[in-house]
Order: sequence, then structure tokens, then C-alpha cells
Amino acid sequence: MANVSIGGNVTDSVMVFGNDNYVVKIGDVNGGIVNIIKPSDKPKYSARTAPVTIKPRDFPSLIDREYEFEAIKKATQFSSPVSIWGQDGIGKTSFIRHLTHTLDTSNFTSGTIYLNASGLGYEDLLQALFDSFFDSGASYKPSTTEILRELQSIKALIFLDDLQIGRDEAASILNAAPNSLFIFSSIERSLWGEGEIVPLRGLPESEAFKLFEKELSRALNEQEKAAAAAICSVLQGNPLQILQAASLARDSGKPIEHLLNEVKNEREENRSMVYMGMANLSDSEKQILALLAAAGGNIVPLQHVTGILKSGKEQENLQKLIKLGLVQSHSPRYSINDALVSSITSAWEITSWQDVLLNYAINWLGQQPASALVEESSGLLIHTIKNAGERKKWREVIQLGRALEKFMILYKRWQTWSDILNLILTAAKALNDSQVQAWALHQLGSRALYLGYTSEAKTLLSQALNIRQVIGDKAGQALTQHNINTLNGIIAPLKGDASGCKKYVSWGCGTAVVMTAALTLAWLVFTFIIPQNITPTKIPTPSRTPSPTITPTSTPSPTNTPVPVLLYDFIDHADEAYWFNYTKNSDGEFENDLTFFFEPVSPDPETYMAKSENNYVGWEPNVTLMNGNIQKRVLLTYPYFDYFKVFGNYEKVSIDQSAPNGYLELQAGYKDIFIESTEGAVFRIYINDRLMLEEFYKFGDKPINTIKQVSIQKGVYQFRLEVESLDPSPYDYAVWAVVKLWDRNPR
Repeated sequence: MANVSIGGNVTDSVMVFGNDNYVVKIGDVNGGIVNIIKPSDKPKYSARTAPVTIKPRDFPSLIDREYEFEAIKKATQFSSPVSIWGQDGIGKTSFIRHLTHTLDTSNFTSGTIYLNASGLGYEDLLQALFDSFFDSGASYKPSTTEILRELQSIKALIFLDDLQIGRDEAASILNAAPNSLFIFSSIERSLWGEGEIVPLRGLPESEAFKLFEKELSRALNEQEKAAAAAICSVLQGNPLQILQAASLARDSGKPIEHLLNEVKNEREENRSMVYMGMANLSDSEKQILALLAAAGGNIVPLQHVTGILKSGKEQENLQKLIKLGLVQSHSPRYSINDALVSSITSAWEITSWQDVLLNYAINWLGQQPASALVEESSGLLIHTIKNAGERKKWREVIQLGRALEKFMILYKRWQTWSDILNLILTAAKALNDSQVQAWALHQLGSRALYLGYTSEAKTLLSQALNIRQVIGDKAGQALTQHNINTLNGIIAPLKGDASGCKKYVSWGCGTAVVMTAALTLAWLVFTFIIPQNITPTKIPTPSRTPSPTITPTSTPSPTNTPVPVLLYDFIDHADEAYWFNYTKNSDGEFENDLTFFFEPVSPDPETYMAKSENNYVGWEPNVTLMNGNIQKRVLLTYPYFDYFKVFGNYEKVSIDQSAPNGYLELQAGYKDIFIESTEGAVFRIYINDRLMLEEFYKFGDKPINTIKQVSIQKGVYQFRLEVESLDPSPYDYAVWAVVKLWDRNPR
């Protein structure tokens, strides 16, 4: 797998050097350029001097937590991982900070490190761990395989605060560094079946009262003591909420008894709004809270607050909000906690503030700000583009995403880079923008090439090439073809003008060794004998360009009995559809783009789903169904777990003849893999958003084998295949074996 390091001026382009003989340039308008380099140019990295120490400042004023501390102290003595968990504001970070300075670390020869894991997915978290223990010079970017190999020898005490990955990925983190001891902090429990589980709950009554009195900064009389104790009880000992209540009582001058009456009459989720109402906030102070809520609780540098609001009183207003406990200071940066974000979002209309933040982010990045400030703002920017995607602000998603991607490369957030590219791809499809769609596919394919994911790179680059050929993008086409040649080991300069990149590519090729006869032979084989290894046989149709007219696969027989004519084969054209999964939970309804796999992912789709906990769609040859029948090629659409629906939209399909007595033919069921019984699934076929065929399949039954009469006229259509799980099971191995549209009954 390719391992890469990054350098260069991020305001212009990013250079990526890989130790699997690749050199890459990111920054050209048409996408990244990949070349082959000499082995002597491979980058190097080295271990940092042990022990490595990365700690936050101590929190010596920690109240209570003696029992929890002793439990963790004992766990560290037995090298048992720890999961600290509790609701927002319960004091997890304060506790973690104190632990980093009080636990015995003498046995951890590699060191002790603390990482804020907020917003980091599994791959990006692995990269952060690698960077903690290894000096990679100019931002060296190793592969996941190399990271896992190097972390095997690390023996460290590792604190991961605000962990946001799933429990399976948390277990994978433990396996990544098996000689290290991890202490996780998260809102929900991270470990199951192993380790020490330490739930953080509210403070005891006496300790909660001490915290209230300390924040109030004065002694209480007997009547006030009773009211303060009652407030602490209503707030269930939550330290943050107690601090907010005491701050409000101190700075508003209102009687504590009045505060008690207000708090106990409100539901928990409304208390923050009660505090804000009692504080008599000004409009400008409310604007700051709305802006920070639109930022989703992410840290916002002061420069952005002042750049957006421009009242001249931002710092003064922020200080008041900090004293009230409504804003947290990370000087000179600010945030509000998740509970307050939820309260404000429910009570106020903040859509306009989300738009303000989105437009500001696009304009600000366009001014080429300092890289350090962009990194400081990365959580805010990533939240902003994801929120824009949820609100279907597709043009803004493309603008912000293209400005952000090179920074994610520079900061080694390559999992986030992939997420942004996929979001841009979804936006391009929604806008029918074939040029941007091809660019996103090119970038995803180039990224896969850097990391050594050969099959994925081949598929994505081929899709990009096909679209660029269709729309006549010669510069982009030359770039993508060049990267495909690099993938196949062919050293060749770009032909023609590719947006000024020809000079760069020629330089990259100049560093490579002279082509040998064997390489020439390889080029001939790839070019003339097996071109299918360069591009897949199916060409995904760009949204902007109608699909080619579909020619019937058989012609009428000269006999008196007409032979049925196949108008459309959904399985053969599955790679031309846009595939999505659909989820619905308490947070709302969500649709996410799915990658279509031309070949089964290695080692198999079932393992892929188990590891990624994601849906799957793609072709697979020689599949045995539940009744033992073997299908030469099927379409797999797995609605994994609570991602309970998978669907594909076939857009702008041309049918070149009318079929008033047409028929839909469906054969579908489950792949013959028995793990445990499930309720089954329902298969649906839509034509122009109208449900035309719906069949329920019960686990273990013989596959569905049905036809239904439909009337269809000559024209352009949108088709849709959809499979929905009937229960939240990971074992819905749904298979579309035959899905065909005929001009008459085929049986």
C-alpha cells in the first residue's frame, strides 16, 4: 500500500510523496496528478524520543470522584482499558485532565498522551496516534497498514477524550496498540465485554452544594442554603448546570429562591433557555449564542465571531456570557455545550445563522487564510459543510468542499477528505453537474491510488474517465487517463494541455528510471490486449446527459408468435444508477450516497458490512440463492442493520418503443448464507416515482419469481429499485437476480 508525505504551499497546491513509488500533486482544477518516482526518493520517518508526554493542564480543584479514581487506578495496574462515560456537562474532561497528572505512568515506557478525539473517525484517529509517537518530517502520511504495524510496539498510557466512534471501532483501536493502555471518555459507553466501565453521574448533594457556593462567591444564609441544595437536587448534581445556575444567581442579582422556582418548573431540556431568559440577554448577546449554536458546539475563533457580527462589542458580550456559564472560553476561541446547542436549536430559528456561517466560510477560505487558523477552525468548517449537505445546499457544498479538501490532505485528515469528496459527489449528482461529478470521482480514485487500494482506484478513475469522455472534457480526460496509466505501471507524459500541468508531470516522470523492455511490453498488453483492465465495460451515464437509447436485445421472430423483446435489463445497467441508503431515527430522515462495487469487495461483501457497519451495493458472479439455484450475475443490495433501506435511481433511461402490454419480470431473494433467521425484506420497483411492483420475501422461502403487466410508452423514464429490511438485522442478504422490462409476457 502506498504511504505518502505532504509538503508545499497549501494556498496553491499540496505535494504528496509516497513510498510505493508515487508522487502526487493536488491543486490543479481538473484534479490530482499521480506520477512514478525513483525508489531513492521515498520519504522516511523515525520514532520520537521516548517517553513521549502530551498532557493538558491539570484540574486540581476536582470535586468528589474518589470512588471512580480508585477504580481506574486499579484498572491501570492490571492493564485493563477504561471507558468513562456520562452526559454532557457531567465533568468527563475535567476528570480526564486530573487523571493525566495523578495516575502512575512509570510502566509505560513509550509515554503518556492525551488526545481530543472529537470529530475524528477511526482512520483519522489512527493517524493522530501515529503522529504522537513518530516524527514524519514534512507531514508524512502512512497507510493504515503501516500505522497498525508501527503501533504494535508502542507501550503507552493513552487518553482519548470525547471519543465519537462506534464500539466496534473502539475495540479496533485497542487492537491497534495492544501493548498500550487506553482510557476512553465519551457520552455513551465505548467498551463492551472487556475493560473497566466507569459511569460518571451527578455529584453527591454535599459536594454539589460546595460547588454552587464556590461559584456564587459568597456565603449563604440558612434560607438560601435550603434553596441552593434544592437546586442542586433538581439538577441531579450535574456540575455544568450547577455552575450555570450559580453564575446566574451571582450576576443577575435575583434571589436564589426565585431561581429555584424557575428551575424546578421546567423540563431538563428547557433549563438552559430559562437561564438565558432570567439573564435578560441583549439582542447582540443572543446573536452570539445563535451563531455558536449554528456552529454545532464546535470551537469558533474570535476572528470569526467579530468577522461575522461586526458590532465592536463581541469581546465584551462574550465575557458576560462566560460569567453566566453559557459560553465556554478556549481563549481566544469560544463554544457552547451540546445541551445548549439542542435547546437553542429547538427554541430559535437558526437556519439563517447557518446560512450566514456557510457563506462566511466560503468567502473566508477564498481569501487564502493562514493554514494554522484553518486548522484551528477545522471542526467548525467540517460541521458547516455537513450541515449544508443535510439542508441540500448543493452549490455551497461544492464551493466549500473544493476549498477545504487540500487542507484536509495537509492535516492528514484523509478519512475526512474522503467524506468531503463523497459529499461533493452527492451534490454534483443532485445538480446534474457532470463536470464536478467527474472531478470528485477522479479525486476519490486518485486518493485510493495513493493509499494502494488498487481495485477501488481502478473503478473510480474509470468512472471519471467515462464521464469526461461523454462531456468532452479533454483536459480532465487526459489527467484521469494519465493516473490510470500510472496505476497500471505505465510511465507516460500527459498529451496536450491539461490546465498547465504538463510541465509538472514531465518533471515527475523525469525522476523515474528509463522504461525497460518489460515495461513497454506491459504497456502494449494493457493498451491493445486487455483494455478492459483499464476501464470497466459499463459506462455510468452523467446526470446532465440522457442515457443512450436502449436497443432491444432480440428481434421479432418471423413466425406467427412474436418473440418478447427485452426493453431494459436493470441488473446489466445497475452501475449506471445512483445508489443510496435511507435511515430514519429520532433525529430525522437521512439519505447517504453509496459506492457501487463493480467487483465484490475483498474478502467478501459480508465481511465488508460487518467491519464498516454500512450498506453495500454491487455486482457478484455465481451466487447461490436460498433454494440452491446459482445465478451467473446478481445485484447485491444489503440494507445493513438500522440502515434499513437501499435504493438505486436509474435516471433518464430511453425506451425506444411503446409497450402497452409490457411486463416487469422479477426474481429476487436472499443469498444462501445462514447466520440467523430474519423477518425478511420487501423488494420494490418504481417507474417515474410510481410503485409498479412490490413483493415481500420471507427468510428461507424460495426466491421470488413473478411478472406483472405494465403499460409503457416510448420515451425517457426514471426507474428505481428499492429493498427494505423488515427488521433491524445485519443479515438481510438481499439479491436481485433478474429484473427486466419486456414488451410482452416473456413466459
